[in-house]
Amino acid sequence: MPSKLVTDRQKSAAAVIAAARTHGPRAASTVASTLSPLLAKSEKHPDLALLVELSARTLETAITKLVQADTAHEAELSDDAGPRTRRDELATKLYDDLIELKEIATGLLGSPALALLRLEGTTPRDPVVLVRHAEGVVQALETAKLPKSRVRGAAFHAKDWSERLTEHTEALSSALGDVAREAREAEGTLVAKNRALAEHDRTFGDVATLVSAVLRMGGDTELAARVRPSSRRPGQTVELAEGDAQPPAPEPTTDA
Repeated sequence: MPSKLVTDRQKSAAAVIAAARTHGPRAASTVASTLSPLLAKSEKHPDLALLVELSARTLETAITKLVQADTAHEAELSDDAGPRTRRDELATKLYDDLIELKEIATGLLGSPALALLRLEGTTPRDPVVLVRHAEGVVQALETAKLPKSRVRGAAFHAKDWSERLTEHTEALSSALGDVAREAREAEGTLVAKNRALAEHDRTFGDVATLVSAVLRMGGDTELAARVRPSSRRPGQTVELAEGDAQPPAPEPTTDA
């Protein structure tokens, strides 16, 4: 979903560009007529109409780059859902494995065996901590000298459990790597978006100020006031900024 910070700027940029192209030529002509008596014989009228048009093109370029950067960042964020879902599913599976192992080890070997298997205490839920915890359990399963089963006819299969936990731990570790990579990629698109945002706001402030000044000098004070840049909200006109009573929405953060 497009960022509100960007869509608000789109609306303001469109208003300034439209004003520049619709009313700019007339205002520029009025200003030229007003200033004509002040020209020396060797001087020529500055082409204000062309200046306004070139300024509008500059703002068009800036808002286009910002929209493209916002779209790229939103697309990158949407790609993160799959890896995070897989990470969470694998973490749940590994957590359930460890809980089951703890119950079986307690039943067959007795509670003292939990310390030998590094299963004592609370099983962590955090995926990163869970992987470290499971790796320690696997190492214990492969090296610890465990007591004999206290249930006749029921054996504790340490090797089978080691293989099972290793498989699920490696899968979760890989998923964590995928999530981390996606987070770094999202950080990259966010940096690009923030750069485009800063560049747009600088350009918008300059262009909106110029267009507003030309319109005001051309006699259209009401329209000039409407396209004047807001000092409260960068990248927006006074009219649109004051018409939006809600505070700017915070930028989304990536989930690493």
